[in-house]
Amino acid sequence: MQLKGFERISLKPGEKRTVTFNVTPESLSILNIDMHRVVEPGVFDMMVGPSSDKTSSVRLTVTGIGGETGRPAATAPVPVGSEANMVSNFDEGKVKAAYGMWIPASDTMNGGKSTSKLDVVEPGAANTKGAMQITGEVVAGGPFLFAGALFSPGAAPMKPANLAKKNTISFWAKGDGKTYTLILLTEARSGQSGEAPAMTSFTAGPEWKQYTFPFSTFDTDGSDLSGIGFIRAQEPGKFQFQIDEVEIK
Repeated sequence: MQLKGFERISLKPGEKRTVTFNVTPESLSILNIDMHRVVEPGVFDMMVGPSSDKTSSVRLTVTGIGGETGRPAATAPVPVGSEANMVSNFDEGKVKAAYGMWIPASDTMNGGKSTSKLDVVEPGAANTKGAMQITGEVVAGGPFLFAGALFSPGAAPMKPANLAKKNTISFWAKGDGKTYTLILLTEARSGQSGEAPAMTSFTAGPEWKQYTFPFSTFDTDGSDLSGIGFIRAQEPGKFQFQIDEVEIK
């Protein structure tokens, strides 16, 4: 870890100011075995904050001339059926997917007491026939509280799948107006070992709304994707929301 930028500023109580640091090739360079300064392909963790114990981080991937990224090569299989963009539209009245499977998910796997249930209801988004409704309750008592639905793209639950030819997750959502979490599980970031999974949030309001997130939001190229979770996290209480037209494209 190296300090690459520092600026001391004085602020009045309640005052805010934007501080800008330019990330240049020199900032990412290292000395190679011949003691020449070079920038090598790889993943760089960039941390910004007022002190070392109060930082926010972002990952930057440097790609080489031949497209190499320094990440391990993909070894997970490409799922049969993933050629199509549509994962699920629920128009047949069943909770099913073009490949992989949908699973009710909750913190019970870690000793928690939260619950979730998956059903198909009518109508769906944009006047389609059906949508998946996710209901349940987040119950206090565990270290990380959550409940919702998990799409596992592999041949078996939580088996990684290679979706590197895709780059975007898209879906429609509506519900009780609460904020929900979209979480991506990969072989490298599963939460069981190594780094925590990447996640972002969306709101399931009273009207259908489409959400689209690139894989880059979750710092993955999709080559070892083991799960996509649509969950209510950390806030105890009952919840209800629907998702429809789930695509990975």
